Amino acid sequence: MTMLKAPATDTTLVRKNVVELTAQEKSDFVHAIKTLKTLPGTNSKNVSLYDELVAIHSGAMTFDKMQLGGLVILPQDTPSTGPATGADAAHEHGGFLPWHREYLSRFEKALQSVNPKVTVPYWDWADPRSVDVIFDANFLGTNGTGSTLIIEFPDGGATIRLDGGPVVSGNFSEANGWTIVPDLHSNIGTAETLGTTLIRYLASPNAPAGFGFPLDKAETDRIVQSPDYATFRRFVEGEITINADGTQTECLNIPCNHNLVHSLVGGSVPNPNPNETNRRILSFGTISNTPASPNDPVFWLLHANADRLWAEWQKNGRKGSEFYAVPGTERYGHNLNDKMWPWDGGDSIPGSIGSTDIRPYLPVVSPDDIVRPIDTLDWRSYGYTYDTLVKRVP
Repeated sequence: MTMLKAPATDTTLVRKNVVELTAQEKSDFVHAIKTLKTLPGTNSKNVSLYDELVAIHSGAMTFDKMQLGGLVILPQDTPSTGPATGADAAHEHGGFLPWHREYLSRFEKALQSVNPKVTVPYWDWADPRSVDVIFDANFLGTNGTGSTLIIEFPDGGATIRLDGGPVVSGNFSEANGWTIVPDLHSNIGTAETLGTTLIRYLASPNAPAGFGFPLDKAETDRIVQSPDYATFRRFVEGEITINADGTQTECLNIPCNHNLVHSLVGGSVPNPNPNETNRRILSFGTISNTPASPNDPVFWLLHANADRLWAEWQKNGRKGSEFYAVPGTERYGHNLNDKMWPWDGGDSIPGSIGSTDIRPYLPVVSPDDIVRPIDTLDWRSYGYTYDTLVKRVP
């Protein structure tokens, strides 16, 4: 099954806040995801359609060894080739939002091949109801168990405790059939596999403000007030925050927004060992080891929320191509008319993660399947909208 870009449609489906899903909608979403895990892909490794989607995300991150704002150097035996080399194809540049809009839509269309009524719900990370809804055994599964990590910082620094481990019960436990391909489940800092089981270190509900859920609503509201695309992209992805007084703060060892959610679900902390300059962040769970993160189905809800915020920002008078990155300011693959890997006609070839060659796990992509950021700017052309925009959509 070659995953082509879906044509525009007159039928608009609504992506809903996860807390508003009915019991049937939750069941249908879970069933469609788990069905994709059973459908054969097109690659030479004979893994599932779902695993091919994971491989796309993993491959996108092999084009630049400097990850997480340079805090981690991705181990890589075989470098990438082609014009996309030198910049992560999907993160930390202007294409973060266009790339994930396209990627998320392809996932959604795959779900709809199972059940045409299914859409991807979004996780409003500032909604205090969300965590209990998402991490229910009967929906996307529980926190991991059996592992407590104590990270002590030298010279009287703080001590951080993470509780979690393998997810052993619920819909996305290995006991319930959710088995991860080890080669597509690599630790971003060491390239060692995390194994076949989904791993979570979900932040404690008693975590101090700023280190747990929900995220600050006022800060989230400020995202859609960003004055330009470059600021908006960095703000929603989590490289910066804009404070209530309008000042800007870099989010370094403690990430913000989208990046923070990855950390709070998967467990990421600053490295207390200053000698390990190649990985200044330690990541322990599936979704925080970002090449592997789509192995955790929570990934899709997180990115639907980032896309929703972009759609809301665009809807507020910023929906044209002039409301994108300033021409010539981005690395290749991220400018308005650049081809985005893997929908680039085969121009660029991803590298490895450690010694693992990602290429045999990738889906077959037609040479005619070309997508540029400019092709993604109108979310409505994909056939979906969000419940927060429904009343304003023509």
